Amino acid sequence: MKVINSKLSSSVILAAATWICLSNDVSAVEQRELALIEKYCLDCHDSDSQKGEVDLEAALGAKPLVKNMDLWRTVISRVENGDMPPKKKPQLKSEEKERLLNWLDSAINHFDYSKVDNPGYEPVRRLTHIEFSNTLRDLLGLDLNLVADFPIDLSGKSGFENSANTLFLQPTLMERYLSAVDKAVEAVVPLDSSPSADSPIFVAWPSGKITEREAARKIIGRFMLRAFRRPPTQDEAKELHGVYARSRKAGESFQMAIRRALGAALVSPAFLLKSEIAQNTDESYQVSDYELACRLSYYLWASMPDDELFQLAAEKRLAKPGVLAGQVTRMLADPKAGTLGSVFAAQWLGFDALGVRVRLDPIDNPWCTDTLMAAMKKESAMVFTALVRENLPLKNLIDSKNTFVNEELARFYKLKGVEGVAMRRVSHTDKRRYGLFGQASVLAVTSSPHRTSPIRRGEWILSSLLGTPPPPPPPDVGELDEEIEENRKLSFRQKLEMHSKDPRCNSCHREMDPLGFSLENYDWFGRWRTKSRGRTIDAKGKLPSGTEFEGPVGLREVILAEKLDDLARQVIRKMLSYGLGRQLEYYDEPAVRKILATFKKDGYRMQTLVREVVKSYPFQFRKNRVEPDNESKEVEDNG
Repeated sequence: MKVINSKLSSSVILAAATWICLSNDVSAVEQRELALIEKYCLDCHDSDSQKGEVDLEAALGAKPLVKNMDLWRTVISRVENGDMPPKKKPQLKSEEKERLLNWLDSAINHFDYSKVDNPGYEPVRRLTHIEFSNTLRDLLGLDLNLVADFPIDLSGKSGFENSANTLFLQPTLMERYLSAVDKAVEAVVPLDSSPSADSPIFVAWPSGKITEREAARKIIGRFMLRAFRRPPTQDEAKELHGVYARSRKAGESFQMAIRRALGAALVSPAFLLKSEIAQNTDESYQVSDYELACRLSYYLWASMPDDELFQLAAEKRLAKPGVLAGQVTRMLADPKAGTLGSVFAAQWLGFDALGVRVRLDPIDNPWCTDTLMAAMKKESAMVFTALVRENLPLKNLIDSKNTFVNEELARFYKLKGVEGVAMRRVSHTDKRRYGLFGQASVLAVTSSPHRTSPIRRGEWILSSLLGTPPPPPPPDVGELDEEIEENRKLSFRQKLEMHSKDPRCNSCHREMDPLGFSLENYDWFGRWRTKSRGRTIDAKGKLPSGTEFEGPVGLREVILAEKLDDLARQVIRKMLSYGLGRQLEYYDEPAVRKILATFKKDGYRMQTLVREVVKSYPFQFRKNRVEPDNESKEVEDNG
């Protein structure tokens, strides 16, 4: 093999070339493409330089290359468009460029996933604040707001707050947990009276028929099963019964002793953390029925399993396909499944930020009340929940005339005949308001303060909604040219069109801008307008495919005609990622493709998507964590 001259990268490229030859059973000609990357790219993008925060040297060492799919697709785009190498650097010859692009296309876009068998690793993670609150509600039978003063949860790379890589237990959060637990047990265990008959906790009470010790054993035993979401271990049971016994021995009342035992359970890692028991194997294995019950309940309800799921898990029947399908049907009909709209859709589409990170000064904008913003969020959440609960096609997310409003939101939309604060289903008569693109919540969170942002809206459609983000701008491309920016005779659209004439900018803006400008008739908070700064709004657009459209009506039509498959694939990836509580990896692609095939065959009906996620390999199986060196070897062994 030819030795590549590089002071830092030779070993990496040599290893990558050797791996490619061995794993794909191809000739050593592939080494030439690695030599091209070394020659034309690593001068700026090795581990030392990392210009534009791009480290191709490290990416070449991550095998297979699809591990960094987004990075390599950006490389493909930049090379195709002639952005890279920069003009001042030596350029690829035409045949070199063709060879390199063909090789990267094969490695990234045509990777053989049949050789991959990995359901992924589910790390231990704490409950999100929403999950913590909902779990306490269902465990204790009390709906208390105990997380109001918790530090906010952060979204992980997946875009969701339940992503394992952000759910750490900081000391300040632990202090809030202890305070919340104290309030919870005080509320649920009265010291001066017997509990209510419908309490989910007190399944027994001392009387002439049952002793205090027997009652305590039943109460604590049931509570541990539900709080830990699995049968407790002998040590766990011994510890909590010991807490009760020591309290009684110290002369405290039965109620206080129970309160202390329940409090100890609620600060246990078994309650605060979602964890699964690792099996002693290097192979993939199916999760237990109790673990499956937890995956299912936190996916569909953002809360703990209920008694029916616990019973099926105890009988080891939950994983049976017919039983599992029946449970999905039952759970989707439960009001708790509303979290698919208020949590999943809100975090996927970004409207959870409304009223939190996106809000207006109420003094200058008295019309923008907290209740209006809450109604906007509820509208989008309820529309998505109805989409799933009624098993409607995915296209209804984009073009349905039905929505949910109360009086205040109806007035905002200029709908008549709606009174009261309760949200109810209505039908728009104005086609411009149909579907997601007419909802004020997403229009507000995709704007800048007090002004629209066609770039942000266009990027949101491509990245969040369709999962086809534009490549990041080249590192040496800045904002609008100062001369263009200060020219008041030009509209923003005209300025942006001039900016986009630069070939380095055009590859991004030709995709984003037409989509964003089609929504320009909606102002920065979703109100309809026909003019901006005295100019008539131009909402026409043309896609790179040549398709022309205008306004939100035209945008809907072009999305459904040309981008529905992209939307379907994105909602699959997002829902699978949310259900697993982690960012998807390259080895999840076979599951995504399998779900997509069934989803598409059924006309993209939403319950089919939910069911296929639950049936999927990564949802029902797991693999123990593999150390990086072993992981590389595993990929090599798998071809």
